Amino acid sequence: MRTPPGKGPLIQQIRLWSGLILFVFATGHFLNHALGNVSVDWAQTMQDMRLAIWWTWPGTVLLYGALLVHVGLALYRIASRRTFRMPAWEAVQLLLGLAIPYLLIRHILMTRGAVVRYDAVMDYQHELSVLWPGSGLTQSLLLVIVWLHGCIGIHYWLRLKPWYPNWRGTLLTIAVAVPILSVTGWINGARRLVLEGQYMLKVTPQQTAELQVLADAGRIVFFALVLLAIAISLLRQFGGLGRRPITVHYLGEKSVRARPGPTLLEISRMKGVPHMSVCGGRARCSTCRTLIVSGASDLPAPGTTEQQVLQRIHAGKNVRLACQVRPAADLVVRPLLHGGTMVPREGLQDRYRWGTEQPVVVMFVDLRGFTSLSEGRLPFDVVFILNRYVDSVVRVIRKHDGMIDKVMGDGIMALFGVESGMAAGSRSALAAIVDLADELKRVNRDLAAQLSAPLRIAVGLHGGAAILGRIGLDGRNGVASGLTALGDVVNVASRLEGVAKEQNALAAISLDVLTASGAALDPFLPLLKVPIRGRTAPLDVACPASPGPILAALDRASAA
Repeated sequence: MRTPPGKGPLIQQIRLWSGLILFVFATGHFLNHALGNVSVDWAQTMQDMRLAIWWTWPGTVLLYGALLVHVGLALYRIASRRTFRMPAWEAVQLLLGLAIPYLLIRHILMTRGAVVRYDAVMDYQHELSVLWPGSGLTQSLLLVIVWLHGCIGIHYWLRLKPWYPNWRGTLLTIAVAVPILSVTGWINGARRLVLEGQYMLKVTPQQTAELQVLADAGRIVFFALVLLAIAISLLRQFGGLGRRPITVHYLGEKSVRARPGPTLLEISRMKGVPHMSVCGGRARCSTCRTLIVSGASDLPAPGTTEQQVLQRIHAGKNVRLACQVRPAADLVVRPLLHGGTMVPREGLQDRYRWGTEQPVVVMFVDLRGFTSLSEGRLPFDVVFILNRYVDSVVRVIRKHDGMIDKVMGDGIMALFGVESGMAAGSRSALAAIVDLADELKRVNRDLAAQLSAPLRIAVGLHGGAAILGRIGLDGRNGVASGLTALGDVVNVASRLEGVAKEQNALAAISLDVLTASGAALDPFLPLLKVPIRGRTAPLDVACPASPGPILAALDRASAA
């Protein structure tokens, strides 16, 4: 079975989906507890709805199957480790994940176990009676641990998604509110039962004692499995002591000695060599990519998952993912992304630091004939005119929520829709062209005494999927770069700026942008067919000579 690029190995995908199933169940369960702040009857009604789903045979198989798979894969991951050195977030998630089954075993047996073994009536009254007051602390601790473990996993799964930064604040608020409401809800509900004299277990003391024996046995079994996984890991770590050590030389860093078996990323961690890995070594990203300078021929060929990621990033010759490579012979390597402590802290939270692919609108604005305009002028005059023009263009672009990618003399590249999306970005970019034309009139009026002829601009506008990233953000060299776009969409937008000059038009706008904006096409007809290098079919382009057609198209779209 093939795994989508950047999604991690199949076993990792199974672990993710089993975790998502458990997180969905936990979210419903915790919201059920939160209703205890209102009344026990409301909580009972929601529990009846939940059990109608999860206590069916399909629901039971899905829930407990996901639990067994998730715990089993966690133990397998521990047993597979070649080192226990790991990032702090990964260690916290691992420890929380091990605490959950230990605390959960008793809760499951006292509730679902009572139903299966003794045909007890499992209602919210019984559940609260089981928990309060003896298990109040452990139940609250279990709830917080489950929620924190799940939220860490969700965060590190979504952190590179294009939409996640816009929703991170909202999701954080929900993540904080749910456990608070849940803990207070079940405690208030339990106390209300005591005050109203409805505190009642649906099992006898003898049955409770028998279930406790089973819970203790289950915890012993789980503890034994954890110890077994750790023992296997230690055997894997020290089992190769008799094998000839290999040397890994990190260019610009140091040489280290290690026994064959661990991945290159694990060797880096064991030896304290800075090596970036945003996804924690799960082959979901490519930040651990490494150039194999020497010894590439001694490495096994990339597996399916690694090959797909390498193809996705168009990796060059001898570039491998350190989390997937297990060297058995000497290597000379150079990690391609710096993983040391000099990387700014904010860079670790910035998805653009590592690059992301998303739809965006790219605009190129250029002065016509600026070379001839600058000839024969004093340097001060040229710089003064250019600064007045650039300041005006930048102000208009930012007014319409555009981002300045770069300024290249009299040429400006801007991005629209980075945060708002392709549709809103297209409308903003079209509105910006209208304002640019008006702003240029003011610039020409202010500079009339310095200009022999009015300034004129040509705008190229195209949209589509682009790679967005911060190129040059590296604490070691002190270079901090803004957001930039890469890819075919940039090349096409640049080509359209030239088309605008060729057609003596204000702008050359691709049909892709017009369609995304929802603007009417009639004011732009007929469209020009422009051949684009590397494309078999020409690109449909609108070339308005003035802002009038753009205004008319936007007005019709808003009226519709």
